[in-house]
This record gives sequence, structure tokens and C-alpha cells, in this order.
Amino acid sequence: MDKEKFEKLIFKFHNKELSSEEKVEFESFLSSSDEARKIFHQWNLVYKASQALSINKEIPEIPFSLVEKKTINWRRWLANSAAIITIPLILGFTYLLIDKYQTGPVVYNEVAATNAKVVNISLPDGSKVSLYAGSTLKYPDRFSDEERLVILDGEGTFEVKSNPKNPFYVETADGTRVKAYGTKFSVRDYDADNTIQVYLERGIVDFNSPRLNHPITMKPDTRLVFNKTDRKYTISNSTPNEYDAYEQGILLFNNKPLEEVVQKLNRVYGVDIVIQDESLKEYRFTATIKDESIYQIMNMLSLSTPQLEWKRQGQKIILTQKLKSKI
Repeated sequence: MDKEKFEKLIFKFHNKELSSEEKVEFESFLSSSDEARKIFHQWNLVYKASQALSINKEIPEIPFSLVEKKTINWRRWLANSAAIITIPLILGFTYLLIDKYQTGPVVYNEVAATNAKVVNISLPDGSKVSLYAGSTLKYPDRFSDEERLVILDGEGTFEVKSNPKNPFYVETADGTRVKAYGTKFSVRDYDADNTIQVYLERGIVDFNSPRLNHPITMKPDTRLVFNKTDRKYTISNSTPNEYDAYEQGILLFNNKPLEEVVQKLNRVYGVDIVIQDESLKEYRFTATIKDESIYQIMNMLSLSTPQLEWKRQGQKIILTQKLKSKI
């Protein structure tokens, strides 16, 4: 990957100046690897910081407009700005930004949900978040007057306090955004997953991705599944049962493919389950799990799917297709 070229395309993306050819190239970079998505995510943070640091409202776009007019100096600008923006903005767990409308630093907090835990978070505006296993959430100690932005890596349910003048955004690592004003919805976007899923319980949200030409508006009791690779999506009717159960410590699987079941178990139980035979991944599984151990769950899987057997191998649990007995 040509990192320098990709970064220049990111600048053009933020300025909405990508040509048709450059847009195709940008999307190709973005889809090429996890590294590319992380670079894009980091530059998103830098861009937001530059906006917050533009205290003089007469020149709010100086950093990015200068980059485009004098491209040879963009790295010098970044180096000079680094003393203000600081490296911890990109790499640290907690970093400081100068707020555009208030004096004093804005502190960004990061909360992580460990295995088998649901972490409940109260945001500065009164909105509520349930953060699920293997997930992290970054949010400021106060929101600006223009937007309420949080950054999600993983899965969470958001109950957003209504404020029509100040939209609420959930952003994920590849720049995907879910926009809401006052509503309840869930977002799932793990790096290891090939899809992004959004379930809307009430209200209205807009789903937007750098890979899409336009936002998608969702209605209550619907689920959107967006494929990161082919950029196709489906919207279907759904119910909140899965997330309601999760918040009560219950795992609910309703005709889910084995691959998705294993991903969830790995995150919640902190184990390493490996599906050794590709043919098993599409087998469907229905169950309600509350207090069962991981080994009890493996036995449930093998009983419900006669073609499957499991074994411990060191620190891993291996799922294989049962060999047909010879007559």
C-alpha cells in the first residue's frame, strides 16, 4: 500500500474534493486491509482535532485547505501542529483537545468491556450506553454545540437523549457513522467481522459509510447488515430480543450460523474456538444460554448438530466435522 498517497486521498475526502477516479482509488485503499482502515481512523481523529483547534471562526478550515494548496508542505504542517494536537491523540487511551466553544481541555475517556461483562456508561448529555464483551468506547467529558460524537470499536446499545439541534454520532474504525437525534439503537462493528450491523429499536437513524454514495435511513424494528467487502446491504424486520437478553446476561441465538455463534462465544467467554472445517460455518444454531459453562455449550452444539464434534487442543477448542462411521 502506498501510504503517502492514501493519506493525501484522505485529505481530499475530508474536503469533499475527490474526483470519480480518486474515489474509486480511495475505496480500494480502504477495503484493502485492516491497516488502511486504522490509518483512516487515525486521520479522522486528527481532522476533528484540527477543527476543534480552529478557534478563529474566520479561518476554520486552514489546516486542510493549506494542505491541498501546498501539498509539498502538508507533512511540515502536521509536524508543527503535533505540538498542539499531540501524539496521544492518535495512540493514547486519554488525550486532550482544545474545545472550540469552551475554555479548558476536553478529556477523552476510553472504556473497555471485558469478557462476559456488559458495561453501562452514562454520557455527558445524559445518553446511556450498554457496551458489550470485547468492545471499547471513546467519548469526551463534554460534547460540543455542533455534534455529539463517540467512537466505538465492537458492539453496544445506545439510548440517546433527544436534541434535534445537536445530532449524536457513533463512529467506527473505518469511518462509518450512525447518526441519531433521540432514539435507541445498537451497532456492531468488530475488526474481525466482515459485516457492520445496526439494529434500530425506536426513532430514526442514518447509516453512512465512506464506501456508500449516500446515507441509508432506517425505521424502527429493522436491522441493517452492511458487507464491508462488496458494499452491499440488506434491511430486514427484527426485534430487540437479542440485545435485551444480552443486557440481562443471557446469550440468545435464533437460527444463527455457527461462525457467528463462535465469534460471540470467543468474545464473551474469552476462549479460542476454531472451526476447522469450512463446511460447518453455515450450520444454524438456536439456543438460550445463561449460566452454562463453555464446555456445556460445546456439548449443546454437538447434540444439536450431529455432524459436529469438538475437542480441547492446548488452549484452543477445535470444532470438526464428525467422520462417517464405516459399515
